Formats: sequence, C-alpha cells, structure tokens
Amino acid sequence: MTRIFQSLAAAAALAFFMTTPVSAGGIHTDVPRSINPDARYLIYMHGARPENFPLSEPHPTRGLFEYDKIIAAFAAGGFEVISELRTEKTNPRRYARTRTLEQVKALITMGVPAHHITVAGFSKGGLMSLIVATQAKQPKLNIVNMAGCGKGQFRNAYENFLANDASKMSGRMLSIYDSQDKISGSCKETKAKSAQLVFEETVLEVGAGQATFYTPKKVWMEKITAWANAAKG
Repeated sequence: MTRIFQSLAAAAALAFFMTTPVSAGGIHTDVPRSINPDARYLIYMHGARPENFPLSEPHPTRGLFEYDKIIAAFAAGGFEVISELRTEKTNPRRYARTRTLEQVKALITMGVPAHHITVAGFSKGGLMSLIVATQAKQPKLNIVNMAGCGKGQFRNAYENFLANDASKMSGRMLSIYDSQDKISGSCKETKAKSAQLVFEETVLEVGAGQATFYTPKKVWMEKITAWANAAKG
C-alpha cells in the first residue's frame, strides 16, 4: 500500500535536490504492486527510537527523529522508497530475514535488477542491513549502513554478527557515520571478514553523533543518493 506523506515534508525534502533535476519517486510501506524495473528502489529501516517513543517526542539530546522528512527526501531524490514505521520492539535478525529480505526477493522476481535496489538502515536498522547482506546472495545489491556498527555498550551485538555472520556477506556496501558518535563507528571489520563484499566508508564531521541521521541533512543524503545511483549492473 502506498504511504501518503504530508505536502510540507515533501516540499522541504525537495529543497535538498533542487540543484539536480530528478523525477520524484513514491513512498510505499511494502513492495508496490506496479513495478518499474528501470526505477531505483530504496528500502529504508530506521533505528530503535520509534519502537519505544512516538515520533512527536524528542530525544533528550538528539531532538526529533524526522522519519517522514527522511523518507520524503529519499523520494525527492528519485527513489521509490519502501519503508515501514515500526512502533513495537523488533527482533533485528527476524525482521531482516522475514520482512526486508522478502522485499528484496520480491523486487528481483518482479524484474528489478539488484543494482537498482538499495537496502539502507540507520543504527538498529543498520544492523538489519548487514543481516540482509548475509542472506540475499546478490553481489550487485546495494547496502547502506548508517551508524549501525556498534561500539561501547552496543558492541556485543556487532561482535556477535562479526563472529557468526559477517563472512557470509556479499554485495556493494557503504558505511557512513559521524566521527563524534559514541555508540557506533567503523564497519571495516565486516570487509575484513568477507572477500565477497565491495566496501566503501565515509566518516562525517558533522559533530552530532547519532543525531546526524535524525534529520535529512544534505551531507549524508547526497552522499547516499550519488553512491546508490552510481551502481552498475
């Protein structure tokens, strides 16, 4: 079912891409019934914040998580966006395998080439994107991890992934995080574990840590958009 988003959020998102004329894509909660194999599809998975608090409640230090504006900005950049707002606690491994992976498979079955599909996740969603990369077995699939390789108190989940799953990863991966992030950092260890992974990493100097990805900032939106659009078959 197509998700209808507010016109104000869409208008604000379009401002990010005014310098590069593109045709805006749509926003969907699941794989749309009508597929254009020539379009670029982006599956976006947010972090844990909306699973525990309503979007209207700001984080005490990071502010509001602007989910609607983020997916609207990706659509304004030309992607057909597939994203579901999770409002209950989600098992990342189960969700990646039974929801996101099935969406990737459905798109490919319907004729979309793997290099036209980007699975992008932030924080907890970033860990989910790594899990998808172990299961999809699509060397051309694009994987974007936004601040999802944990450190500090969140290192255990990432360590478990490195020990048990990382060697199975394949695809084309972009890791992107802010240098001042206290709970996530580099994903380079995933590349060291998997010879089948094409890996690139960008360290931002926004200085806002996780809050960098709470709003559709031009510095990371444009990087992800350009990187995904550069994928070739």
